Amino acid sequence: MINLDRSIDRLADVTAEFSRIGIPFERVAAVDAAAGAPFIGPPLTEAEICCFLSHRLCWQSIADGPDRYGAVFEDDVVFSHNAGPVLNDDAWVPRDADVVKLETFFVRVRIGRRHVPVKNGYSATRLLGHHLGACGYLISKKAAQKLLKNTRRLRAAVDVALFSPDEMTTVLNTTYQLMPALCAQAKFISENDSPATLIQVTPRLHRDKRVIDRIRAEATRVFGQLRNRSFFATEKVDAVPLRFPLAAHADIDPKPVPA
Repeated sequence: MINLDRSIDRLADVTAEFSRIGIPFERVAAVDAAAGAPFIGPPLTEAEICCFLSHRLCWQSIADGPDRYGAVFEDDVVFSHNAGPVLNDDAWVPRDADVVKLETFFVRVRIGRRHVPVKNGYSATRLLGHHLGACGYLISKKAAQKLLKNTRRLRAAVDVALFSPDEMTTVLNTTYQLMPALCAQAKFISENDSPATLIQVTPRLHRDKRVIDRIRAEATRVFGQLRNRSFFATEKVDAVPLRFPLAAHADIDPKPVPA
C-alpha cells in the first residue's frame, strides 16, 4: 500500500479500510513530489514521475520476494464488502495472468467474452481496452521483473503503462479484469467527496501527440490485437460495478454502485 510520509490522516483511513476486510498490508513510503522529482522526464509531470517511482518500489519488492503474486494499492482505496476472502487466496488467479486489474474507473471497457469463475460471485476476464487507474491491481512476480526492466525510462504515467493498449508495456502482459470490481478510488464513491490520493493530485495535462507517436500507438494496438486474438471476440460493458462496501453492515442484499 503506497502512502506518503506526510499523509498521516490518509494512512489512518486506509488502515481502517484494510482492517474492515480483515487483510494485513505492508506500507511502502511513496516518493514525494513536494520535494521535487529526482529527475526530469518529459512529457511526465513531477507528480507522475514520483507516482510511477512509488509503484516501481512495489514491483521491486514483489520481484525480489518469495510470493508468486503481489497486490498493489494506493492509499485512497475503498474495498468491496467481500474483498477479504479474494485477497486472502491466490488460487483463483488465472494461470496465464501477468496483471489483474482489481479496481474500476466506472467507464466503458472492452473485455474478452470468456469469464473465468473466481469465488464469491467474482470472475476474471481478459482486459483488452483502455481502463486506466492504478489504485488496485495484482501483479505476478514474473511480470514485476519484466516491468522493472521495461520501464527504466518512463514514457507514460504508471496507469497508462499498465492498462493502455497503446503502450507496449501493456501489450506484452496478459491482463485480466476482475468482475465485478474489488475496489475503487474513494473519490468515486465517498459520500464525503474524498480527495484523490496526494501522490496523484496533480491533474494530467492534455498533450497533442506527434505524428510518429500516433503511428507508434496504432502499431502497438494492432500488435496487441494480433497477440491477443482480440479483433472480434470481445464485449463492452458500461461500467464494472463495485459492490457497495457498507452493504456488509446493512440488512439488505449488496447492490452494485450505479455507473
